[in-house]
Amino acid sequence: MSSLKPITFYGHLGATPNPPKVLILLKLLGLPYTHVEKALTDDPTVEDGIKHQNFTSINPNGRIPAITDPNQNDINVWESAAILQYLTEVYDTEHKFSGKDLEERTLINEWIAFQISGQAPMQGQYFWFSFDKLHKAKYGEQAPEHVTVRFKNEVRRIYGVLNTQLEKQSAKGSDWIVADRLTIADVAWIAWSRVVSAVGLDLDELPAFKAWLAKMDELPAVKETYAELNPPATA
Repeated sequence: MSSLKPITFYGHLGATPNPPKVLILLKLLGLPYTHVEKALTDDPTVEDGIKHQNFTSINPNGRIPAITDPNQNDINVWESAAILQYLTEVYDTEHKFSGKDLEERTLINEWIAFQISGQAPMQGQYFWFSFDKLHKAKYGEQAPEHVTVRFKNEVRRIYGVLNTQLEKQSAKGSDWIVADRLTIADVAWIAWSRVVSAVGLDLDELPAFKAWLAKMDELPAVKETYAELNPPATA
């Protein structure tokens, strides 16, 4: 793939949970890329911000991540799940990380759909209502307890579903969410999973998930991604 032009990856340094998925897959596939850091501001006049027309022309939703692929007529792809599916469709011709047949593709798509409809929004809402720098900073008061309890319980339920799936996979001799190998289903789930401790769940109650998370964290592509997104502070 040395003849490929670098894919432009629009992301942000730090703890934003969705861009790492794309960066991990770019590294797994060995694709060249250029990382363009966007400013996370709602001010549409900031030229490098996510709400400026320079970026909303790429992603009309004004969110990261997004990519522009010069190898495919400069196509713009936004939403992390869509990007994962796009990159494997175009570049994973050997199906190392994508489904080899209809059954595998369907299972992968199911777990990606569950990630973007369940894990990310429920955990994101818990963070929004719980963290002082978010809800309290905006509205000047803590969110009602019943709100945070509702989202914490839903996060716990979702990880319980994932833990059960991983137990079933383990019984088949697999360490991964789908199939017998690492797939984009695992990539989709890793970023939010790495920060689930902030929800206060006891991971010892989710042993299969805990083992999967540890295995994912040891992957070179995951280590390299978080090292790139969290560079050491300079004096």
